[in-house]
Amino acid sequence: MMNRSSLSWLRVWSMGVLTTILISAIAPAAHAQSTVGTITQLTGAANIQRAGATIAAAPNMPVMLHDRISTEPNGSLTIGLVDNSSLQLGSASTLVIDESVMVNGVGAPSKVGLVQGDLHSLIVGAMKGSSTTFEVNTPNAVGAVRGTDFQTHTDNNGRQGYPDCFQFTDLSVNDGTVQFCNTATPPECKDITAGNHSTIACGGFAGAGGAGAGGLGAVGATVLGVGLAAGAGVGIAAGAGAFGGGSSGPNSPKK
Repeated sequence: MMNRSSLSWLRVWSMGVLTTILISAIAPAAHAQSTVGTITQLTGAANIQRAGATIAAAPNMPVMLHDRISTEPNGSLTIGLVDNSSLQLGSASTLVIDESVMVNGVGAPSKVGLVQGDLHSLIVGAMKGSSTTFEVNTPNAVGAVRGTDFQTHTDNNGRQGYPDCFQFTDLSVNDGTVQFCNTATPPECKDITAGNHSTIACGGFAGAGGAGAGGLGAVGATVLGVGLAAGAGVGIAAGAGAFGGGSSGPNSPKK
């Protein structure tokens, strides 16, 4: 028969074994929940800031919640998501994975921040629904989608017609609908449908009398092309002119 000391030791040992088993079971699940995609294609150089460290991006590398992904001027990459959805980050661009959700048991981004540059978002399959399931935030705009294919560009360069504004977000919708909003309180929003584009200049929509860039009046929509890099299919070529119709781009000199 075991004495009291032996029984106490056995209880402690049993608890330790049980704790180890629970940690081993929970850790993979936690890792799976924080993974939101995979780098499926990479051109040139890109880096990921994760948990205070900077690592070089590589094909087949998992993308995690709260990753900050930056491409070099010669770089672009594609992040593969659940059900063949994807995010294509253009050259000299920075993207932050802000929030995530579980889609059919798989982690997926629900809100990303485009700090600068170009992003082509292709949202299909389970991520595509009648309600908003995915957002692209820029410093002065929010694009909330209900299942779509769209391109976003943001920069803080001057443009003709906006002498006092240095923050622009351009949106072009290829398929579906994007609810495009400024960051005012309350925000002003417009539904941008397939084949259309829009620009938010500082605090208002371009071309909106009195609303754009601190009340500059109607100055016409400034449009920037952010088409896919020719033949690459893995990123967005800044200034490619895919929108066609605007007279100035992100590097246009201010008046």
